[in-house]
Amino acid sequence: LAAASAPRYDAGLLVSASQEEWNAIAADPRRPFFPRVTQGTLPPGSVFKLLTAVAGLEAGVIDPDEPFDCQGYLQQPDRDRCAIFRHFGVGHGRVTLDRALAESCNVYFYQVAQQLGPDPLVTWGQRFGFGLPSGCDLPGERGGNLPSPRERQPAGDRWYPGTTRQLAIGQASLTVTPLQVARMVAAIANDGWLVPPHFVRRVQELSEEATSATSPIQLVSFSAAEPSTDLRPLRVPGLTSGTLPLVRRGMEQAVEHPRGTGREAAVRGVRIAGKTGTAEIGGGRPDHAWFAGYAPAESPRIAFVVVLEQGGSGGQAAAPIAREFVRVWIDRYLGTTPPNAASNAASHTMQ
Repeated sequence: LAAASAPRYDAGLLVSASQEEWNAIAADPRRPFFPRVTQGTLPPGSVFKLLTAVAGLEAGVIDPDEPFDCQGYLQQPDRDRCAIFRHFGVGHGRVTLDRALAESCNVYFYQVAQQLGPDPLVTWGQRFGFGLPSGCDLPGERGGNLPSPRERQPAGDRWYPGTTRQLAIGQASLTVTPLQVARMVAAIANDGWLVPPHFVRRVQELSEEATSATSPIQLVSFSAAEPSTDLRPLRVPGLTSGTLPLVRRGMEQAVEHPRGTGREAAVRGVRIAGKTGTAEIGGGRPDHAWFAGYAPAESPRIAFVVVLEQGGSGGQAAAPIAREFVRVWIDRYLGTTPPNAASNAASHTMQ
């Protein structure tokens, strides 16, 4: 597993920095020391629609081939809307599941949530690893927050129908780490097997007697979270065989379809599956931008997540970074440099 976080800092300063330099880094509001991949908890936005689709399919409330007419809003034009309606005053028209995922139709998943209720969303979120640390081999991992009606009632908070709708599109009080999303996407790609995430191949520490290059080396483990030593993938319970292929089809359409919100991630000659997310955080602040996916779509080798805090649109900001990541990966590990990504993007990518 590989991870990168920005802003970065010069690791040499940890050894040679003056007190002033150290104070400047520690006081940086961008928090360069903060391990965002394992401890940064953010609302995922529409990336979570992948799990809403799983929950709806498994409960039988989604017929993947039955069209749904999206007028841009659920009941009232000033609430429960699609991003395309907020910007252009139109809806997505008649969409099936794959198009709803590809175009990130909020209203489609609102109506799924109304039929499901909150419990299946929470259950499938837990089954795919949300709400708890994954047990990776880095210290301090956070589990985020997977809200549920049962947790709200003791605290005196009511769970409204609108809360369920917001959870279905990755909002409400839901927060996740980039690592959790990467693990979910990998499980979707490999037929429901959750892979234990590992960043560290091994840690070596010289024994007290080690005084030369030939001295024995002692392997030591470290983790504040005491991760599981069982490296075997775990099957997501309750999945039927036909569910994930339908979700994967929608992810492929998100990148390949002319109206797909992830079309900026397209790389000519390589099929990529993905899902955008544009997570609202309120307060007049810019949205968080997400793109999560895997490649090659027909025979997945890698799963990846791009997150830009307050970066704007997932399709416009995060998807192009994912495209360049895939291009570099192909060049380095498959020995092929694909042509420049096909530029079929329209002027607006919503979510």
